[in-house]
Amino acid sequence: MPNRHPINLDALSTLFPHRIASATDLIDLGLTGSTMKRRCSPGGPWQRLLPGILLLDSTAPTRGQLVQAALRYVGRDAVVTGDDALALHGVRTALPRERVHLLVPSKRFVRSSASVFVERTPIPPRPVLRDGLLTAPLARAAVDAARRINSRALVTALFAEVVFHKGVRLDELNTELVMGKWRGTTLCQEVLHDIGARIRSGVSSLARDLVLRAGLPPPRWNVPVDDAQGNPLGTVTGTWDDAKLAWDVHAFDFDPAPASYPTALKRGSRLAATGLLVLHTPATQLRSNPEGVINELTAAFAQSCPST
Repeated sequence: MPNRHPINLDALSTLFPHRIASATDLIDLGLTGSTMKRRCSPGGPWQRLLPGILLLDSTAPTRGQLVQAALRYVGRDAVVTGDDALALHGVRTALPRERVHLLVPSKRFVRSSASVFVERTPIPPRPVLRDGLLTAPLARAAVDAARRINSRALVTALFAEVVFHKGVRLDELNTELVMGKWRGTTLCQEVLHDIGARIRSGVSSLARDLVLRAGLPPPRWNVPVDDAQGNPLGTVTGTWDDAKLAWDVHAFDFDPAPASYPTALKRGSRLAATGLLVLHTPATQLRSNPEGVINELTAAFAQSCPST
């Protein structure tokens, strides 16, 4: 039943977070369509942001208000992704803010607008709460933003930011790209592999430095390993053939290939089968705990070569 008490229209905005209200909300409070139309007319105190969604203020909407309006417009199951999700995760980017990007399940049909891009997806992400909003996880948000960018420099800067400063793994980004099967992701894949190559180069340099600091003889570096059938299993960081020791520094957190972990296990098993002691070291330890890595290296070398 409509509210028959007088309504203080100027104070009405205090009832709505971010001053965003739907026309249905206002009708339930007793307002008429003509009242809303009059207050949203040019020079009026309110604004119509989207069909059925009003800003109860005359000032220009903030980005947060545009996101709130988009969520009210799309309704249930909507998840914020892309640029706005990155901002909610605290990621600083140089990306231009365009339309608010929302994800909905593929069974939903909601029309996009000039300010809202509604994307139907067969693989909705499991959202996380950021500032009270259902938000795509960081890896998904980064991929959704990157695949709408044509600039290699911007994609590289974005992926580098989330990988090096926010802890997102390259394989997480790669999985989002592969699972989504979106068009136009070639640039994203190329950038992921470029970043992975840069990281592996840095890992190799750190590994060489630690061997030198440990006072060990130089090993054979980047030795290829094949399985019993001759299928390649990648390369091991270094081998001391006389000492029968192999050192495998793995960078799973930074590898764009999700299959790298089981491949590394097979590589280790193959090396062990040839009589080598295999020392596995996470790449992150080379920088965070170099003394610990040196101690492990020297201990493994002494174990595999007792006469040294």
